[in-house]
Amino acid sequence: MTFTLKQVETFRTVYETESVTAAARRLDVSPATVSATLAALEASIELRLFERVRQRMLRTPEATLLYEEIRRLNVGLESLGRKIRAIRGAAQPRLRIGCIHAYSGAVVSDAITRFRQRYPDTPLYLQIRDSNTLRDMVVSGELDLATVADESELEGLRGHRLASLRAVVVFPETHSLARLAQVGFAQLADADIIALNTEDASRQRLDALVLQAGASLKIAIETPYSATVCQLALDGHGVGIANPATAVSLEAAGLRHRPLAAPVHFECHMIVHGSRPLSEAGKFWATCLRAALAPLVERYGVARG
Repeated sequence: MTFTLKQVETFRTVYETESVTAAARRLDVSPATVSATLAALEASIELRLFERVRQRMLRTPEATLLYEEIRRLNVGLESLGRKIRAIRGAAQPRLRIGCIHAYSGAVVSDAITRFRQRYPDTPLYLQIRDSNTLRDMVVSGELDLATVADESELEGLRGHRLASLRAVVVFPETHSLARLAQVGFAQLADADIIALNTEDASRQRLDALVLQAGASLKIAIETPYSATVCQLALDGHGVGIANPATAVSLEAAGLRHRPLAAPVHFECHMIVHGSRPLSEAGKFWATCLRAALAPLVERYGVARG
C-alpha cells in the first residue's frame, strides 16, 4: 500500500468541502484531477471514502476515521514546523557579537536594523572592544563572532575580510584643506597631526609610507580610536588621519574629510572560532554587516589581492 501527500491533501480537501468542484478551486487544479487523485488513493488503500450522490460527496465512516487520523498527524507536523522556525531564529538563543570602535556607530546600527527584519526575537549581546580583546573573547567562547581590524592574530580562528577602506584626512569644515580633492603629505607638513597609536596596523603603514617618501609629520596627539581622532579634529585640536567609517558619522556635525593621497588603508575582518559551527543567525549577521559596509566600500574601497 502506497500513497502520496498529494493524495492525502486532496482527500482532506474533498472531505472538508464535500464537493469535487469546490476542492478543485481550493487546490487550484481541475475537477478531473481531483477525481483521478481521489480514485487512485481509494484504490491504493482499498477503502471506499465517499459515496457520490449527484453533486455531493457523502463521507463514509471509513473516511471520517481517516480524516481524524490525518488531523492528529497534521497537528504533530504543525508542532514540528514551529520547532523548525524556532531553530531558524524565531526563538533562537541570543547571538553574541563583538565589534571594534571604528564600526560601532552607523555601520552596526544599520546591520542591527537589517538583522531584526529576519530575526526580531533573537536577542543580541554586543561588545565594543579593541581587536585583540575581541579575538580572545571569540577564542574563549564568550562571543560567537566579532568584527576586528587586521592587527588581530587569527590562530585558532577563521577570518573573512569584509572591507578594506582608504584612509581619510579629517578637519573642521572651515579648514583650508576643504578646498582640496585629496590631501598629500606635503599639505600636512605644518599641521598638528592626530593619529592612531603606533601599535595600529594602519598607523604602521602610514609611518612606512612617510619614511619612504622622505617626508615628516608632526604627530601632536595619539589615540587608539578613529572616533577619538575625528572628534578631536572636529574640536580644532589638529588634523586627523582616520577610518572613513568614523568620519562620515560626524559629517552632520561639521567634520570634513578628504582621501589621503597615499595607500594607507583600514581593514575590516569577521572572525569566528575555528572549530565551532556558526548558527544561521550568525551567518546572517555577517551578511547584514557586508550590506551595511557596502556604501563605504563603494566610496572608499581598496581592491585587495
